[in-house]
Amino acid sequence: MKTKIAIIGSESFCRRAEEFTEHRPDISLELYPYEVPEQSPGLLKKLRPCDAILFSGSLPYMAAEGALKTIPVPAVYMKQDETEIAATLLSIALHRRIPLSGLSIDVRDKTVLENVLTASAPSEVWPAVHVLDEKYRLEDIVAFHADALKSGCARLAVTSVHAAYDRLVSSGLPAVKMINVKSSFLKAVDALCQEALYQKSETTKAAVGILQADSRLTDSGDIVNRLARLLHAHHFDNGDGALLYTTQGAIRAAVQLPEFQQTARSAEGMLAFGIGHTLTAAKENAESALGYMKVEHPDGLYLLDDKKNLRNLYKIGGDAIELRVTGTALTEIAEQTALSPAVLSKLTSFGQNQNTLQFTANDLADYLGVSRRTAERTIKKLLPFEYIRTIGEEMTYRQGRPRAVYELNFPVY
Repeated sequence: MKTKIAIIGSESFCRRAEEFTEHRPDISLELYPYEVPEQSPGLLKKLRPCDAILFSGSLPYMAAEGALKTIPVPAVYMKQDETEIAATLLSIALHRRIPLSGLSIDVRDKTVLENVLTASAPSEVWPAVHVLDEKYRLEDIVAFHADALKSGCARLAVTSVHAAYDRLVSSGLPAVKMINVKSSFLKAVDALCQEALYQKSETTKAAVGILQADSRLTDSGDIVNRLARLLHAHHFDNGDGALLYTTQGAIRAAVQLPEFQQTARSAEGMLAFGIGHTLTAAKENAESALGYMKVEHPDGLYLLDDKKNLRNLYKIGGDAIELRVTGTALTEIAEQTALSPAVLSKLTSFGQNQNTLQFTANDLADYLGVSRRTAERTIKKLLPFEYIRTIGEEMTYRQGRPRAVYELNFPVY
């Protein structure tokens, strides 16, 4: 089966992409050419079904980054590498016989350019360089090259931005585009195809949702029907709630819909999901997620995946809570303190994300989303084994007892 890749780039980049994949029967391209990189978000609105998206460079990708959040296929951009820069400089040396010191050049990563130049020429003959940052303006790129050319500092502009090339040439200024190298392009395409195949396998994994209703299911029938429709799920009454059989991809798509979030929040009871390689494994994981919600009483919609990572689906990109202890150190802590894997996972994330190593029971309570008393109980379980150490006290008010200041004393990375 062919992998369909949407190409978003300049007209010339799209043509080159077609040439490079001419003899690749496993790849099908959909071309979306632009005149300037800022047009890429608009092109995403015209996107037909595809397996992945490849941008010609970081500039159109960054312009479209916000719109990409709602598109459920992998998207990457062509990274400028040493091969492209070396090929471009070699072509100039052979065909135009202009020395490095006679060039002005813009690049996305100055380090990549320096890697090429360090091996070929002393620094005093390097070209004038403009680095393309995230907040680039086309006018600034054109102005950099135009100033270098008009002042005599450069005889030829070398640009990574096709729109800048068009502007310079139309102004009668000598310019060339950075060369797209076939091997670099195909390497990026092959990596993207692998990512697309992996994501497809992930989205088709079995998923089970459990809605445990506070009242009889007949009272929640409308909500169950709406959830099933939005999840493309089959649903069954299991006595005290409903089972929803679907896929991981359907859940990811549904969670982004305001209608789904509103329906899930209006359900009288708890809703949790599980992912697994089989429906049985997915159901067991959903039950584990539901059990966590009953004990911890968190606010949100939780999913436990096949790697035993628990996530709140309302907090996209948030830290996962691991419900499985792995590694000698954490296993030992769990056995000695009787703390659950979920609590240890949160403590590990707490240690990784704090701006300071020192903390109070209040700091820990805020991070864990629990009461201060619960945080203090957790600390007391860790203190006898010196997994937490008391390192001082702080007094923030004129009255009242000083608060103990602690520091974690176990591996968190």
